Amino acid sequence: MNQRESTQGLRRYAVMAVVAIAAILVIAAAAWSCPTRWLVWAFGGLFVVMMLVILFHSIHEEHVISRAVVDALHGRDRLTDEEFGKHYYANDLAPLAVQLRRMLADNLGCDISGMIPTDDFEKWLYLSSGPDSAADSFFEELAIEFQLTRDCPWPECFGTFDALVRFLAEHAHLRKTH
Repeated sequence: MNQRESTQGLRRYAVMAVVAIAAILVIAAAAWSCPTRWLVWAFGGLFVVMMLVILFHSIHEEHVISRAVVDALHGRDRLTDEEFGKHYYANDLAPLAVQLRRMLADNLGCDISGMIPTDDFEKWLYLSSGPDSAADSFFEELAIEFQLTRDCPWPECFGTFDALVRFLAEHAHLRKTH
């Protein structure tokens, strides 16, 4: 994980901690002025506990994804996005591959500089669960960014990053990225 991603993660956790502390203070203030203090503390405490469970689940999920990606890419040459595009793709597909790689890294929340086109990126995305999973976010962002419609022939799975690049090259309404 690079410094920028680490800082973003810490910033997000700091914000959640501030929200939890603020919630506790609001609960304490409400309990102080309420004759049925135990009820305020019970429901307020339940809210704080639920928020902390969500926070810890999020931290654990990010760690699992990061660890899986690091393990899969261990020992590989690290390439910048531009080096990746030039090294593995022809000039017409390189900008698309670079853009997709950046989108994937943003959705995974970790460094994928060791990725190669034959990597099965979907197994990393599906490590995240829930309605706002990395997979849901990534494919929704793809559909919006590349103007993919519902009648587009989406495969059951792509299998490799290269398959995704070639699928989008064929089916997307590509915009100029410059």
